[in-house]
Amino acid sequence: MVTSTESALRRLLERSLVGLLIAVIVWALLDKARDVRSAAELSAFRQSLAALRVAMVLDRMHSVVTHSPPADGRMRNPFLLLARQPANYVGDIPLVAAQAGAVTPGAWFFDQNCPCIGYRPRDDHRFLAPSGRTMMLFPVLPPGVLTARESYVWRGEVID
Repeated sequence: MVTSTESALRRLLERSLVGLLIAVIVWALLDKARDVRSAAELSAFRQSLAALRVAMVLDRMHSVVTHSPPADGRMRNPFLLLARQPANYVGDIPLVAAQAGAVTPGAWFFDQNCPCIGYRPRDDHRFLAPSGRTMMLFPVLPPGVLTARESYVWRGEVID
């Protein structure tokens, strides 16, 4: 015969197990949601970087065909070459200020002193930089080349 104390303990154990199972499922779903958000951010980042590179190549081709040098400001800041700047482009911010927190995660910026463009990923748990920085930097090199300053790894993919 089962006593009321044993019955209460069983109910408590069952409820605890159900609660633990729910907590594990919620944790797994939240982790998957973070993973999907991070993958979407990486995709948007790659698209913006590709658009900047294409704009720089087209600007260079235009200046070669027309025998005119590219405008100095446009050559230095590739965001000015785009018909529409990314919504997460925050403007010309010095690298020191960007590293100090002036650039929010998920934002692009340009530093005219470098000159380079930068991006700070939202999810720094899946981002690795040899220098330990929490952002990526791409110097704008003549004749309009964007190459990563370091060998960045984001979500297991090398960013060049």
